[in-house]
Amino acid sequence: MTQAKEETLTTSAEIFGAFIERSWRSNAERQLAKGAEFVIGRREGVYMWDVEGERRLIDCGAGGGVHALGHRHPEVLQALRKALDDGRDTGLWSVPNAEYLKLQDRLAELAPKPSLNRSVVTLCSTLSVDLATMFAFRVTKRQRMLAYRHGYHGHTGFAAIVTGSPEEGIIDHYNLPTHASFLENFGDTEELDRLLTKEIAAFIIEPMDYETFAPAPKAFLETASRLCRERGILFIIDETRAGLGRTGTLWATEQYDIEPAMLITGKGLSGGLYPASAVLMCEDIYEECMNQHRFAYISSLGGNEISCVVASQVLDVASSPELLENVKSVGAYLSGKLDEVCQRHPDILTKVSSFGLAISIGLTSRDVGRALYREIFAAGVLCHSVSEIDPPGLKLFPPLVLTNEQADEVARALDKAAGLVARGREPTRKSA
Repeated sequence: MTQAKEETLTTSAEIFGAFIERSWRSNAERQLAKGAEFVIGRREGVYMWDVEGERRLIDCGAGGGVHALGHRHPEVLQALRKALDDGRDTGLWSVPNAEYLKLQDRLAELAPKPSLNRSVVTLCSTLSVDLATMFAFRVTKRQRMLAYRHGYHGHTGFAAIVTGSPEEGIIDHYNLPTHASFLENFGDTEELDRLLTKEIAAFIIEPMDYETFAPAPKAFLETASRLCRERGILFIIDETRAGLGRTGTLWATEQYDIEPAMLITGKGLSGGLYPASAVLMCEDIYEECMNQHRFAYISSLGGNEISCVVASQVLDVASSPELLENVKSVGAYLSGKLDEVCQRHPDILTKVSSFGLAISIGLTSRDVGRALYREIFAAGVLCHSVSEIDPPGLKLFPPLVLTNEQADEVARALDKAAGLVARGREPTRKSA
């Protein structure tokens, strides 16, 4: 048998070309269309370098929160290395381990409400949403969810069913069961009141609008909590993006007078180093769902020793007063600097809105946003995305360890990019 010759791919262009040829073509082509031909090589803190070692970016996308503590955070990396050096591996799903208990206890200790004193540890947020949905179906004996149309909760299983976005949703693509209804207007309490019917098992919502990063109005979330309680509907808060310090408190939920039945965390719980997610919940839900069936939730790797060690260290860092104070101070500083840039380019930029270090720069049009995304990338900043709904905005989701000096770099890149777009120049593909 002739052995295939091993292909050597050393540049971003070669790797993109190979993806287009024989792998996830649509993803590679989407990145190219955004002007982001970049394959990550070295990475550290808020910075990433391409595989060629020629370009450096400030990561203001952070994988939607996966790298909330920056890339290769030293304390989390040390915890992972120590766990491996201590002789640990993933263990066996059927054998209890002490690290799982430690993580459960730490989550209960740090939960935004004392009632959220139980948790199930999974490998990713999508699985956590999937599990929370199944739990809701069992507890309520209903089989319909309510979610925000433009929210995002995942791309597999029940998580895909509650992700109804016309841009990112895949319900129709896979001919999935239509077990969800959708709230069209984020923050609309009257619409919410109409949709929370006796058919609904649970209402799942993020404490900020996924598309605009606008924080949920207090009256909206507090009304949702009350209506769900009165109508026997489970209230699920998805803090996959907003949690772990992003908004200046460990959980965005702390800033509202609400009582969720379940809370989902993930992405950043992994430290960007080893997959970890969790569903926090009330004890009665946990008992009914996990302890009334011998095999209530089996996951070969969910809650394994390595992921629990990493997640526990992430919680220690994310809940530290120093980290939370940095989010507040640098968030305010960066917003102020970006506002100054907006004032210099009023023809294309409007105003800055922020929820901690979830920041959106208002745009006069979505087309401006796409051009701006390309130019700011060329200037050395990877943004999260451009909002797909009104009001249009360029979204930044930087690591929570960002400094004022690095915030200045982001503001300068925006200023340069806005100047080029305002003058109508063709977006640049690369810069030195």
